Amino acid sequence: MNPNTKIGLVAASMFLAGCALPIQTGADFKSGVDLGRYSSFRWDEPDQRPVGDPRLEQNPFFVQRLHNSIEWELARRGIHFNESSDELTVHHHATIRNRIEVYTADRNAGYTSTEYGKGTQVVQFEEGTFLIDIANAETNEILWRGWAQLNIEQALRDPELMREQVDEALRRMFAQFPAPLKEARSEH
Repeated sequence: MNPNTKIGLVAASMFLAGCALPIQTGADFKSGVDLGRYSSFRWDEPDQRPVGDPRLEQNPFFVQRLHNSIEWELARRGIHFNESSDELTVHHHATIRNRIEVYTADRNAGYTSTEYGKGTQVVQFEEGTFLIDIANAETNEILWRGWAQLNIEQALRDPELMREQVDEALRRMFAQFPAPLKEARSEH
């Protein structure tokens, strides 16, 4: 195999690994909203939409991991859980779906080989999507929505990996939260 083909295969392999595995996040919020002025939230009632997978459907361990991560991220911004809060409500939803990605190497540049399937690679994985809505508790108006999508296949079999992926997804999602981080206070 010539050196250019090897470089192309390595680059394509790195690209493919990156496409199916990274955590993609995003957020949107009401223009001009200052979520830093709030100090408390409560959980909204869970919706009745199915998750789409019995491994997460009504799974109290997954819900607790998600709640812990959301509570941590909000607390870092001075917003703490209070079951009788009249300021904010937090609602979340998770889904799982089978995902297939098809990637084709640039054949014109010579990136083909028998190991690479003649320039086309098909990657199948289970994609998890987490959606977090934060709303005004009085008006139910959504003030902020964050989402994350990731390859969740291995995490469904490994609770510790699930916790790590949920924490990382929420960390990235809340990096786009319109409220500053508060100074950490020591509890001595």
